[in-house]
Amino acid sequence: MRYINSLLRKKRFQLLVTLILAIVLFAYVTGTTGTVRSSKSQQNELITTQTTEINVPVNVNMNENKYYVSGVPQTIKVKITGPSGLITAAQDSQTIRATVNLEKPKIGSQNVSLKLTGLSDTLAKTLDPSSLTVNVSRKISKSVPIIPTYNRDNIASKYVVSGFKISQTKATVTGPSDLVKVVNHISTSLNVPANTQSSINKNIALKAVDKNGSVVSVEINPSSVAATLDVTSEFAVKNSSKETKTVSLNPKFTGSKSMSNYNVTLSSSSVQITGDKSSVDKIDSVPVTVDMNQISTSGGVITVKPSLPKGIDEITPKAVEISITARTITGSSSNKSSSSSSEGK
Repeated sequence: MRYINSLLRKKRFQLLVTLILAIVLFAYVTGTTGTVRSSKSQQNELITTQTTEINVPVNVNMNENKYYVSGVPQTIKVKITGPSGLITAAQDSQTIRATVNLEKPKIGSQNVSLKLTGLSDTLAKTLDPSSLTVNVSRKISKSVPIIPTYNRDNIASKYVVSGFKISQTKATVTGPSDLVKVVNHISTSLNVPANTQSSINKNIALKAVDKNGSVVSVEINPSSVAATLDVTSEFAVKNSSKETKTVSLNPKFTGSKSMSNYNVTLSSSSVQITGDKSSVDKIDSVPVTVDMNQISTSGGVITVKPSLPKGIDEITPKAVEISITARTITGSSSNKSSSSSSEGK
């Protein structure tokens, strides 16, 4: 005990204790200050104001079984201003939406506002655009014929097409009434590789077209059909009771438009006819009538079906597409076209 008392009275020991206490106090104050600074830094980060733009997806509330709407973009831009912490959260959010309410729409063009959801009320926001001009149409459906074609010229020499068919002859088109009404038929073409010597079975896609052959953007059900092209050697055909022969197509142009103003391209320059030998032997070409009044001044695509000549049981393909395009008339080409047109008529 005397030793401890003696030690406590020594000046050197007292200085050592004082130094230790000073070091402990310094460490405590430094740690506390760092914690306070970190807390203040996080507070400042939340309070700091920022402005940025985010892309927000657009949803439409509408009965899609009855109506079709156009003019709605996939996303809009939203300018947001507020605390940086909330800005960061908004940029990472997957729940922010701009909604167009068309639950009770009127038919035709109309202006509709956009409602923003999923964004904090603390943030100031500006939508770009804040409203949309949309067009609402009634959704309708109708059944239209499918007209298939194939390239007869790619069948190998000494081979003939003994049959061409598709799994169904009609399809249903659905969409806005103004588009569905102009659909004339469903066009589809079977790709025939060059020098084909065997039958082809393939699914082929369908496209809806108007009377000028322009594609119309509507839903098609089904979207494809199964096509079968039967290819047979001439030897096998000769041993059958029927005869098949390849003959050229001879287009006959009618209507008020002058053929000297147009170029004409056929999807197939020839067809196959099948029938009794006596009838087939008499036929070298099959006429097909092209009504020029069906196309616009700039041209178009017409699908025509050649008529069965007398004594012929089958003709393949059953339809051909004739593409007609306007051209610039020159002296020599005009004379040549006029001559060709006269021969065609």
